[in-house]
Amino acid sequence: MAIDNTFAIKKLQKLDGFYTVFSALTRMPYVVCDEETFDDQVYVFASEEAGKEFVKTMGDQKIPVSLLKIHQPHMAGFFNSLYALDVNAVKFCDEAGESNIALENLSPRPDMEKLATSKIPIMNPQLTLTMIYFLQELRRPVKHDMVQLHELEDEMIANLVKSHFILGIETVNDEENKNPEKINSNNIRIPFMKSKEGDIYQPIYTDFAEFRKYAGPKAQKMRMSNLTLKQLPQFLIKESKGYVLNPAGVNLVLTTEQLKHILQDYE
Repeated sequence: MAIDNTFAIKKLQKLDGFYTVFSALTRMPYVVCDEETFDDQVYVFASEEAGKEFVKTMGDQKIPVSLLKIHQPHMAGFFNSLYALDVNAVKFCDEAGESNIALENLSPRPDMEKLATSKIPIMNPQLTLTMIYFLQELRRPVKHDMVQLHELEDEMIANLVKSHFILGIETVNDEENKNPEKINSNNIRIPFMKSKEGDIYQPIYTDFAEFRKYAGPKAQKMRMSNLTLKQLPQFLIKESKGYVLNPAGVNLVLTTEQLKHILQDYE
């Protein structure tokens, strides 16, 4: 029997802001799978005190999270952004208790079919969600259940294989920007980043929002290439040790060796 959450929805929408939880391990909203409904959901708190108590509880479980206030003007944008994570519910906590609210009751679902046919990945929700679950567990400072961890990793890899990625490239001059047919591997610059150890990796992105988040003002001057996982090795520069997926978000490293093994196993 469906639960009528109309009152909770109205209370949430009338707040001047709410508190939500971000994971320090992924730099993304903290996502959990409800054990009863299997909804992929985020926490939203009406009060800062309740949010802080939740953060403390998570800390005791070696799950580092932080509290972030979402003000009224940004509430709709926050709910809409959750579709990019394949989140489908919000657990709203206030003085009356907890209410599980379907995301569609807070923000209209975007046209996923239209987004899927875009030349440049606009969203990669299933991949993003499986990366979040895997990294939230992998990066916890605890002894892991290796069976569970491998299951989470396998789900993530399965989505990596079938996804498309954005590679930002810079052309040598403006003429090439105006004439895409002239662009080839000899007249482009591929950005890279260095690790603390001095190793070179190349940034790639699951979607346009992650590309813009990391590239910043440079994004307007860069071209975006839409690549499958199988195409990624072709764009590795000589000194590169691999790729970093969503460096401003989950920051998932894919070494050349890992790419090779994944592609061999899933051919």
